Amino acid sequence: MYEHVLVPFDFSPDSRHTVECLTQFPGVSRVVLLHIVYTRYPAQADGTVDPSIDYARLRLEEYARTIDLGSISIQTRIEGITGGNISPVVNRVAAAEGVSLVAMGRRGMSVVEALLLGSVASDVLRYSDRDLLLINAPASGETNSPGGCIGLLSHLMVCTDFSRPEIVSLSMEDLPFASRVTLLHVVSTGDTREEVHLHSSDAWTRLKELKDAYSHLKIPVRATVCEGDTAEEIILQARENQVSLIVMKSSGMRGFIRNFIGSTTTHVIRNADVPVLVLKRFEGEKK
Repeated sequence: MYEHVLVPFDFSPDSRHTVECLTQFPGVSRVVLLHIVYTRYPAQADGTVDPSIDYARLRLEEYARTIDLGSISIQTRIEGITGGNISPVVNRVAAAEGVSLVAMGRRGMSVVEALLLGSVASDVLRYSDRDLLLINAPASGETNSPGGCIGLLSHLMVCTDFSRPEIVSLSMEDLPFASRVTLLHVVSTGDTREEVHLHSSDAWTRLKELKDAYSHLKIPVRATVCEGDTAEEIILQARENQVSLIVMKSSGMRGFIRNFIGSTTTHVIRNADVPVLVLKRFEGEKK
C-alpha cells in the first residue's frame, strides 16, 4: 500500500481531481503538493525571491486549507526553475520527500500543460523509480464517468507479461482492497496460427495459477487472454469491461536499460480512457 504520495499540481481540474482520488487508496497518510514555477529570476544571494514564487506559495497553501482528505496530511512545496524540463524536478522532489507514488493529472494548464499530457509524464516514469498514477478528471456533468475516481478500486485490470517480479503478486500487496480484478495477458508474438495458439494456451495455464493466488483475499477474479497489439488490446478491454483502473508494470532491467520504457506503456498512459497505475519494479528490488 502507498503511504506517501507526491502530486505535481498546477491548479487544473485534473490536478484537483487527482488529489481527491487519493482518498480511494487505503493507507495513504501524507500527500505532498508540488507546484513548479518558471521564473526569470533565480534565487539571489541576498535571499530575494521572485514575487511569482511567493504568490504561487500563498495560492497553493490556500488550496490545501480548503480540501478535506480526512486523516491524510497535506504538505505543500514550491520549486522555481529558470528553464529546462519539469520531469527532473518532479523526480528529484519525489526522492527527497521519500514518496513511493507520484500521482498526476493527464491534462494541465499554463506552463505545466506538457507535464500532464505526454512527454514529461513519460520522462517522469522513465527516470524515476517511483510508481506513477495518471488520472483524468471526468467531463463536466459526468462525475461517474470512466475517468472518474468514484470506485477507483472497484475493478482493476492487471496486465501481465509474466516477467518477474510478477505484477499480479505486486498488485495483491499494493492494492489488496480491490473489489474485483481482471487478469489480462495479450499474445502479440507468433509467426503462425499454431504458434499463437500455443502461446495462448500457455498463457491460460499461467493465468489460472495467478488467479488462484488471489483466493486468500476473497476478491472475485477473472482471467482473459487476447491476441493482437498489446497496447490497443489493453485499452479496448478496459473500455469494454468498464474497468476502473489499469495496472501495468514498466519494462526494463538494471542499469542503463532500466530507464527505457516500452512503447506499450507509453501508448496506454497517453490514450487509455481510465486511470493508469504503472509499477516501477525490477527483479530483486523491493518497495
